[in-house]
Amino acid sequence: MHPRIEREKKIVNLMISNFCLDVHEKKELCEECNELRDYAEKRLLSCPFIKNKPVCSSCNIHCYNKHQQDKIKDVMRTVGPRMIYSHTKDALWYLFYKFIHKNQRIA
Repeated sequence: MHPRIEREKKIVNLMISNFCLDVHEKKELCEECNELRDYAEKRLLSCPFIKNKPVCSSCNIHCYNKHQQDKIKDVMRTVGPRMIYSHTKDALWYLFYKFIHKNQRIA
């Protein structure tokens, strides 16, 4: 597996775990969050741009169905800003990568 995909998978798993802990108040992933995590991993692993992958927000292909896309947006909106405090290295890596690839668009 490409290191970039592994890193993004780790970050998504952290965000979903923190979301479930904060919003659903569960230490273990609830069924809804577990399904979202599995779905996100499946979509990451099937990304057609593995080597030159843009950040998902810059990609023209929408891998997620509308329902799952709304869920992951809610997770990112809720937990994302706090990642800078809880997982500084991962948050800074994401921001840096997004900045250096801000004009990269793949159709």
